[in-house]
This record gives sequence, structure tokens and C-alpha cells, in this order.
Amino acid sequence: MPSTLLNRYKISLITACFAGLSCLTSYGQEHIQKSIDGQSDYNSGDFKSAIVDFKASIALKPDYLKAHFNLAMAYYKLEYFDSAGASFSRVIEIDSSIALPYYYLPFCHYNNAENDLALKYFNTAIRKFPKKRELYYYVAVIHSLNGDKYLALEIYDKLLKLYPNEFKAVIQRANLHNEMQNFKLALTDLDKAIELNEYDADAFLLRGIIHINFGRIDVGCKDLIMAEALGSVAPALLELKPMNCVTNE
Repeated sequence: MPSTLLNRYKISLITACFAGLSCLTSYGQEHIQKSIDGQSDYNSGDFKSAIVDFKASIALKPDYLKAHFNLAMAYYKLEYFDSAGASFSRVIEIDSSIALPYYYLPFCHYNNAENDLALKYFNTAIRKFPKKRELYYYVAVIHSLNGDKYLALEIYDKLLKLYPNEFKAVIQRANLHNEMQNFKLALTDLDKAIELNEYDADAFLLRGIIHINFGRIDVGCKDLIMAEALGSVAPALLELKPMNCVTNE
């Protein structure tokens, strides 16, 4: 799984004016112009200049929420995850009802290898964004890294209750069941995975291995042959197929 979501999920600034706040600058509202300048720099891809502008806006008005959030986003784009995390946390301190910082904060901790903090904030993010698939995958990965396979399994179960045909979750759960020696459940998930994507070599490979291990040689060989036809060159395939499968080659 990639370390960041920067190239996969849309990142946006808070650009709308807050209720009761004019976008027009006047005396005493220089912080607004600095924030507007920062938005312009951000939109042009000049994130370092944007940071300078947003920090100037905050210096003029320390509790200016929009500048804090947009500063966090600029840090995030540059993958300065320590600074981004601190800025997202500051937004939450100013106004805990703003939802977006709760989404980005766990990724900051995850990318800094702070898995305990990441797990805490991913669970919070899931409560606030229950339909965001990617959040579940990261939680499951952290549980697996911690050796908590049962907890990882629970996360895939939750995700599949929301999205029963989520192929990636089905195949990941099948792999977990296999590792935990729940072979019947693994086969059920693999059947479902192949139904969802008949061109996935890994699903055929794992299903074939399980069948062969249980003495169902003919069925297992059909799966191994299909996995090979779909491009698999896995060591298990290269070892098991010659040993068990008679072909006309």
C-alpha cells in the first residue's frame, strides 16, 4: 500500500468565506488578503510561497481558522507531515466541529510511522466519514502490522457490510482467513473474489493451493493452470503445478 494518498484522493482548500465575514479586505483585515494570496500560490502549485502567506495571515490573526487549515494542506502537499499534523490539530483546537482535519490527521501520523496515533485518529475518521473505503484499509494494515489479525478481520467485515462487492476487501479478507487457517472461509471469499474479477491470478492461485493441500487435486490444478494463464509466476505455482498437475504439454 502506498505511503500517501496524495496522488489518489482529491485535496482541496477551504476557500469559501465564513458566515458574516466579507471577502473584501479593509483596515484590520489584512490577514484576509494574505490568505487570498496564499490560495493563489497554492492553486498555482507554489506551496512554499503559500505557506509563507498563510503563516503571515495567522501572524496577523492567530485564530483565523481558514488560514490554519490551508496552511495544513500546503504542508501536506509538500509531505511535511509533522507540520501538517500540527496544523490540522490546531484547526481542531480552534473549532472541533470542522470535519476535514479529522480525515487528514491520521495520514500524517501514518506517514511518520506513528502507528498508534494513526490508529487512534483513523478510528475517529471512520466515525466521521464511514463511507470512505480507504480509511478501513489503513486501519486493517496497522492491525496486521501489530499482529492483531482478528482486529484486521473485523475491519474488513465492517467494510464489506457497507460495500459487499468491494473486490479488494474480499481478497484481503481471504488472505487473512488463509493465514489464520480458516480455509473454508478463505475459499468462500475466493469464490466471491473470482466472481467479482475473473481475471485476478492471485485469487485462482490461492484457491488452487488450498484445494491441493486438502487433496482436491483436479480442482486445484484447474485453478493453478488458470492462474498461470493469467500471468502468475509465483514460486508456489512453479513448485506445485509440476508436482500435481498432468498436462498435455
